[in-house]
Amino acid sequence: MTTSSNKNEIGRSSSLEEDKPVLCGVNVRAAPVDKLVQLTIESFDEAGELKDDENELPKVLFFIHKWFLASDELASVFVDTYKNLARTSEVCPPNCQHAVHSKLCTRNSYKANICLTLRYWIQMFPVHFDLDKKLCKVLNDFTNFIQNEGYFTLSELIDISRVPSYDWMRIISVRNPSQRSHSKKVSLVFNKLQPDELAEQLTVLEYKALRRITFTDFKSYATKGSIKDNPKLERSIALFNGLSQWVQCMVLSKTTPEERASVIQKFVNVAKKLQQLQNYNTLMAVVGGLSHSALARLAKTNACLPSESQKELMEFTELLSSSNNFSNYRRVINQCTGFRIPILGVHMKDLISLNTAVPDRMDDNLINVRKMTHLAVIFNKLMYLQISSQPLLFDVNVDLVNTLRLSLDMNYTEDEIYELSLAREPRNSLSAPPTPTKPVVFADWVSGITPPDPDMINKHVHDMVEAVFKHYDLDRDGFISSSEFADIAGNFPFIDSFCVLDADQDGMISKAEMKRYFVHANCHALKNSFKHNFHETTYFKPTYCVHCTGLLWGIIKQGWKCKECGISAHKQCKANVVMECRSKSANGTTSGNISSNRTRTTSVGSSNGNEPPLKLKMSQRRKRSRSAKKFTIKRCFPPLKSQHRYAGSQWHAGRILRRSSHLA
Repeated sequence: MTTSSNKNEIGRSSSLEEDKPVLCGVNVRAAPVDKLVQLTIESFDEAGELKDDENELPKVLFFIHKWFLASDELASVFVDTYKNLARTSEVCPPNCQHAVHSKLCTRNSYKANICLTLRYWIQMFPVHFDLDKKLCKVLNDFTNFIQNEGYFTLSELIDISRVPSYDWMRIISVRNPSQRSHSKKVSLVFNKLQPDELAEQLTVLEYKALRRITFTDFKSYATKGSIKDNPKLERSIALFNGLSQWVQCMVLSKTTPEERASVIQKFVNVAKKLQQLQNYNTLMAVVGGLSHSALARLAKTNACLPSESQKELMEFTELLSSSNNFSNYRRVINQCTGFRIPILGVHMKDLISLNTAVPDRMDDNLINVRKMTHLAVIFNKLMYLQISSQPLLFDVNVDLVNTLRLSLDMNYTEDEIYELSLAREPRNSLSAPPTPTKPVVFADWVSGITPPDPDMINKHVHDMVEAVFKHYDLDRDGFISSSEFADIAGNFPFIDSFCVLDADQDGMISKAEMKRYFVHANCHALKNSFKHNFHETTYFKPTYCVHCTGLLWGIIKQGWKCKECGISAHKQCKANVVMECRSKSANGTTSGNISSNRTRTTSVGSSNGNEPPLKLKMSQRRKRSRSAKKFTIKRCFPPLKSQHRYAGSQWHAGRILRRSSHLA
């Protein structure tokens, strides 16, 4: 029989000691699995408590072991150690009968320590024993084996029948039953939402998405370098991207610089609340959207932003700056206590770098324990919510969450958003480059995400529509009126008019009509917004190109005009026009006012600004011309000084002032 001292000598000879432990209690840098199991068992006293409260070895082994071997394989090593005690275990007192209830039997004490160690595993990481069927089978078989030996007390220590269910982690769309919700009626309209409430419900979305990501999901991404077949992680990344794009679209949906500045200021206040909640992942998405070149180039808008908001935004960008490997963020997150959500992209990069630089196994196929401890440091941040079971500190407004989820699922491209930015404040020769620049705050790992699948979109649309009708269908007749629609439309930038959603033109929007619209809009968002139906046109008054702001010179057929929205451009400029195409009916011009499109130009006011508002005079002139049955074609003279000032103020963006808050 092998004595205890002999066994320790064998263990030392098969492991490598750690000169500078990364974590307390982890004193080996490489060892076989059975040696790690032995050291872990010996970390507990007879009561099942750690002999040294600062010993991190048991937690590291049970938390990180799946990087190196499956959970059922690790559990089998514990079972084998238990079963082999009769041949290789501790030396009992002379004439020891190894009675079940004998307190002097060293073998029984060691068996108890094994079961107490497994109990620690079950208590610390119960999710392992609910999601891993193979691990459950090993534990159940072991329980039966112990009971057959007569150790019923020990079998109770490893009973997993009371482990809570984690079914909600298996399916992305299942709501965690432990989440609190309330029936208090809260506005779903963006303009009426308070920044604190918006930040809290965005945190709910982040919280629910992050808690479903498992250790295996992170490992799969780090080892494969791809999110293919990793739907939970992909969903979290898509949420990050969707939020950043939604922030940009909500700002660009406003037509005046003052309105856009007001939306930016609101999102800055949202960012302040997110920082208070220690939700840094959502904070980075919001600040990334506000710092994106599509918004940073808006000189007129930024000029309307209060200096205090500009200062706060600059502080956020410095906090999230990638300089010195995100040193500012790392310093703050290391000081956080309680509920917190880390920036996934930062720590995922750490994970990939470690996996690339350090091997899993060392000589003689020993497990690289040093790598295991470094992985534990990273995963303690990545999976803090999963291992700590931290609850939310505020109520969940389910209806608002469903509405926000659908808003963030609307899929736009970088180019489409940037084109809309150019439409709001066109550039000149001194402006920014023609292609969008991605902000540095976006981590590389957030790119290349496909839009959510149709089933998920349908579910989100269903939940959002139900929430809208619950709060805004006041007479409970199953329809939304035009006045009610005006309130809820603020959550969705660039949503079509009431008559578009009212497909059957009965003056009311049904649930089916609203669902069909949002499902279709998600697939075609902004795809056709910038396509114009140009045709060559003769103008009878000074008209300017919407792209270059130059005068359309000539006697006849001076330029090209869009039949849908009425904008005008040079032949050589029409292919480069990036203005949204909005029909005249959507802009408030009645069908009676847009007759005779072939020869009559229609002023589009502040939405286009390519023509001075002389529609009434031109109409009277044409009437006099028709009464004389004679067309007198006049040469188009340069614009009057007042007209030139009008065109310039409307379309010359001037020098683009890039915001100094761009991250380095």
